[in-house]
Amino acid sequence: MKNKTDYRSNPVFAASVAVLCTLLWGTAFPAIKIGYIEFGIESQNIPSQLMFAGARFCLAGMIVLFWGFVTAKKDGKMPILHKNDIVPISVLSLFQTYGQYLLLYIGIVNVSGTSSSLYTSAAAFTSVLLSSIVFKGDDLTLKKITGCLIGFIGIVFMISGKTAAGGVTLIGDGLVILSNVFGGIGNVISKKINTGRTPAMVSGWQLLIGGTALLITGAALGGSLIFRSTACVLILLYLGSMAGTAFLLWTMLLFHNPVSKIAVFNLLIPVFGTMWSGIFLGEIIFTLQNGLSLLLVCSGIFLVNSSSAANLKSGRLRHRKMSENKSDQ
Repeated sequence: MKNKTDYRSNPVFAASVAVLCTLLWGTAFPAIKIGYIEFGIESQNIPSQLMFAGARFCLAGMIVLFWGFVTAKKDGKMPILHKNDIVPISVLSLFQTYGQYLLLYIGIVNVSGTSSSLYTSAAAFTSVLLSSIVFKGDDLTLKKITGCLIGFIGIVFMISGKTAAGGVTLIGDGLVILSNVFGGIGNVISKKINTGRTPAMVSGWQLLIGGTALLITGAALGGSLIFRSTACVLILLYLGSMAGTAFLLWTMLLFHNPVSKIAVFNLLIPVFGTMWSGIFLGEIIFTLQNGLSLLLVCSGIFLVNSSSAANLKSGRLRHRKMSENKSDQ
């Protein structure tokens, strides 16, 4: 009797959900900047920025865990944190929430929303490269290497244009790029620790732990979070629910698919981030430089995806041949 493929591994379903996640994450760039304005957080007030980030992810973690408890009756697994879960999930949180967003929230105030979204492609390339080392069957093919190189060329192209204008800074561009490298490492860790754990448990606790650490760090440095209007509540609710939804769905996809196949969709965040930044921040996005950069980055996703599909097909053929050989013996 043939085993039915899990719908979460279905290419159409996985691609659709991955696109939804990147669409949601793309809204974060303008939303964060709007949040800074509403809360009265100045560009140099890093402690308060960290508290803003911490509040967002604590809320996101609580939303995901609540969902996990509500739906636990279906799979019988409550999202409870046990002793053997503390270390792996804390390490994941160190990279995917605390480290990634500590760097991002500091750097984003010195970078345009459009540039920030472009730099997120670093997460995709980091995941693709590391997954080939960590996981068997997720091989690093010529197409994947080429796709990564093309995408990085897109990033370099964006930076080179800013260099000519003297606009690149370590505290801005450097930290945003590094934050996304941390996110790429987090994708690999998330896949690695999935055995015996549910997506709601992993994503919920890592968001809550990381968010709490950001809050404590910001408060210890003298930060504050003052709710000056209803808009403050609304923007925080949106960022929290958006992050919770996207991370829960993304973690689910990583659990049931090769890391490179899913992580490469991070390359779509620049497309959506640029679009949302243009709509909400009024940034000039229709420039030749941005167009060519986005074209290069999106070309990378095509090459990596086509390589993943080819690997999957060849893997099925190898499995079929092995089964036929066994039956002949």
